[in-house]
Amino acid sequence: MTLHITIVGLGLTGSSIGLSLKQNKGQFQITGHDKDSEAAKRAFKAGCVDRTEWNLLNACDGADLVVLSIPLTGIRNTLTAIAQELKPGCVVTDTASLKVPVLNWAHQSLPVTVSFVGGHPILEKVSAESEQPTADLFAGATWCLTPDTNAPQEALQMASDLVEVVGARPYYLDAAEHDGLVAAVEQLPLLSALALQALAGTSPSHREMIQLSGRSFESGTHLLAGDAENLSHLCIQNAANITRWLDVLQSELSRFREFVANQDNESLQKAFDAALSMRGKWMDKHSEGGQTVDYSDFSMMHMLLGNTFRSRGPKGE
Repeated sequence: MTLHITIVGLGLTGSSIGLSLKQNKGQFQITGHDKDSEAAKRAFKAGCVDRTEWNLLNACDGADLVVLSIPLTGIRNTLTAIAQELKPGCVVTDTASLKVPVLNWAHQSLPVTVSFVGGHPILEKVSAESEQPTADLFAGATWCLTPDTNAPQEALQMASDLVEVVGARPYYLDAAEHDGLVAAVEQLPLLSALALQALAGTSPSHREMIQLSGRSFESGTHLLAGDAENLSHLCIQNAANITRWLDVLQSELSRFREFVANQDNESLQKAFDAALSMRGKWMDKHSEGGQTVDYSDFSMMHMLLGNTFRSRGPKGE
């Protein structure tokens, strides 16, 4: 049986999902949609999708799985627009970096006949400016999955299969926990980069700073890429979590300020020693894929449903 997949949003992530699925050569038909007609043309020409559809509703008509690979700012309206066009049993997922608001919007918009499983691939191989889709973009990556409480086992299985077939590792967790952690490891660095760039760019000495800035400044501000509206929206939607982490960061900065102001070399060196040790252990665990995740709750689904996306051989194979 052919599985009909629709990818809404054919930027780097959406196109790479399609390219990876196409490389797998499973029994599915991939339709792509993007409000930017040029992006849709590029994705089709690159072989990321089987066909493109300029009309969003037509693109989602008859789909078994809909992947929303668009900015957070557009997800709510998109869910509302397609809700009544989705066939019973359809599964919808997304790739946004926040999950609580998306789950709320899905719960409000989608009919009970449609399932939603939130998704967030953690990309490591690309910079914020990367544009070229690749079939191995998600190879070895962690892909967070935050299901709606009403999602049936079949929907969880389909989401897991999608993640695994593109080469990533499913990581199930609560949406609220996910957003709290993302505030620390994604949005706090982003706001730190914002502060650093604002500080340097508005300084009376900014022309001289430009001449002296090198790799350190570039590394500290490289997260400032993309669309300002979407970056701001992501922060506002996660305000409570970010505010809590900003308070912690300010406390740490105040502590280090005291070390420097008092020329307390011993305390500052101890802080550096501790941080260097922690980072070394952090990177070691990160390269090993982190802690093992218990998927025992989903083992029965794998036995009953098999791998939705993987191509089947003849009976007996």
